[in-house]
This record gives sequence, C-alpha cells and structure tokens, in this order.
Amino acid sequence: MSRFSRRASRPPREPVPESEASLADSLTKAVPCSLLEVEKDLVRVGAVCTVQVACHTALNWGNRHDNEDRIMAARACHGDLNFHTIGVLDGHDTEAASDAVSKLLPTVIGRRLRAGEAIEQAYRDTMAECEGALKKTCASAGTCVCSCLVAGRFVWCANLGDCRAVLVFLQVPDSPSGPTKATGLCWMSRDHKASSPEELRRIRAAGGRVTSGRVEGLEPSRTLGDFDVKMQVPDGVISIVPEVRCHELGNESELPAQGLLVCATDGVWDVISGQDVCDLIHSRSELAGVQIAVQSEDVQHAAGRVDTKPLRDLAEDLVQFAVARGSHDDCTAVVALISVA
Repeated sequence: MSRFSRRASRPPREPVPESEASLADSLTKAVPCSLLEVEKDLVRVGAVCTVQVACHTALNWGNRHDNEDRIMAARACHGDLNFHTIGVLDGHDTEAASDAVSKLLPTVIGRRLRAGEAIEQAYRDTMAECEGALKKTCASAGTCVCSCLVAGRFVWCANLGDCRAVLVFLQVPDSPSGPTKATGLCWMSRDHKASSPEELRRIRAAGGRVTSGRVEGLEPSRTLGDFDVKMQVPDGVISIVPEVRCHELGNESELPAQGLLVCATDGVWDVISGQDVCDLIHSRSELAGVQIAVQSEDVQHAAGRVDTKPLRDLAEDLVQFAVARGSHDDCTAVVALISVA
C-alpha cells in the first residue's frame, strides 16, 4: 500500500545541484569507449564495481489498458568485467513492441559489446537490429527505450523517446544507521518529443512536419516500431538513432564512490522532479545499510548476498508518489545502487 496520499506533504527539501551527462561523441580520449578499455581502467585504479537492482510498476489509472511498460535488468561479463544493462521501455498501441525489445535488447547489446564494438556504435547497431526484428511481428505497436549500461566507473545511457534516467550521487555513509545523503544528480538522458526545439529542427530537416506537437499523431519523435506512422513520413523523421550520453561515477581520487541510477517511464517523470527523487532517497534511511553491505569483500566477489528490500521500497516510493501526484499513465521505475570501491 502506498505511504503517500494526494494530500500528503512532501518531505523537506534539501536542494542538490543538477547537471547533464555529456554526449558520448564529445567525450575525451580519457573516457573508455569499449568494454576492453573499461576493464583496463578498473585494473589500473584497482577498483571493483558492484550493482544491486530493484524495480516497481503500477498499472494506468482506471485500468484502461494492459500495462505497456517493461523493464530491463541483465548482467553479463567480458573477461573479469561484469557489466549491467538496466532500463525501461514505454510501449504504445499494445505492449507488443516494448515486450519484444525488453527481451531482445540486452542480448543484442551484450553480444556486440563482447565482440569489441565501441559502446556508442554498439547501441546504434542494437537499436537497428531491434527495429528489424519488430518489422517481422509488429505493424503499429511502438516503444520508447531508455537503456543504461553500467560498466566499471562509468554509466552510459542510450535513449529513444521520453523515458528518462538520472544518476544520483551518494555520500558513502560511515555506518548502517546512515544517513543516506544525495550530493548531486546528473540527468543521463534528454526527452525526444516532437515539440522540443532540437527535435523540431531535426524533424523539419528530415522533411517532416509537426502538428500540435505530434508527427502524424505520434508525440515521441524517436521510437522503435510505429511502422504505420513511419510509412507516412520521410525516412528518419521518426528516428531510431539513440542519443548516447556518458558520465563517470567517481574519478580516481574520489573512490570509493556510490550512486543510485533511476530509470523511469514518463508516467513517473510527468509529475516528479529530480529534487523529488532526492527527497525520497533522504526519507529512506535504511538505504545506508545497503550502501555499507555492497562494499563488503564477499559481495564484491559475488560470494555474499545483500538485502535489497530498501531498494525495492524506494522503487515503489517513486511509482506510488507519482500516482499520488495524479499520474494516470503506467508508472515504472528501476533503481540500481552502484558502488565502485
């Protein structure tokens, strides 16, 4: 049951600084661009990356249709490096596209990364491969995709549409009693809507037209599927090219470093802010126990277990807070505690 009501007051604000992750194609050569380079970076700094994931979802108000949101949370390895594919998908015109891509994308991106592809190119090729697979099964169903890659000290985000991801930096607590404190946040993605100035220019340059903030009735301007719309407009107007961004969780002088990656569908982000996310984190003092636990040597080497209930509770808080704020859409949130030590 939700601990929020539509009249509930929000926890006191503790303002945190906000920033936006850099586009992958603008990064310096010091940032790894492949899994092999990430693995070498971890060896050089002598660090281990540990990730714990939890999620929660809620059906749209009034049960107008089945839940069309989907999640991704997969772990794979490249040599001694563990990497995680984490994200959310928001389907439309049934869940056919979001369901199919949620199952296919982690496998495809993992295969391409292990083969040595650069991360940005691997995501571009993965989206194209998923688009090709949808052509065989889906006529009109489509989906937005927000997929994050956690590898070593870095987080990448490949985004299509209006799902969103944010990386919240955490102070490492001294004890399990906390407190858990957010010290800043970095937006890992930017919404792709036909009404946004950047997308409007891109659509017009591709020969498309935007009417009332939509292209042939479709609001997100980058999606997989939606072939009924894509057949009516010039190629590339509804793009399958993801915007890939990257951010470093902690530089060599700042280790150990911890952060919470939050990926959520627009049903959540339509009504809550990054500050709201931080306020909810601050209200869950038991998260400090998880922060301490993931630094243990047993957990770092996959020999120990962590009680992820506080993470599951936080994911539920994000969803139920959005519902209490009046969201009528499907609401889904995935939270991942990342520790580099």
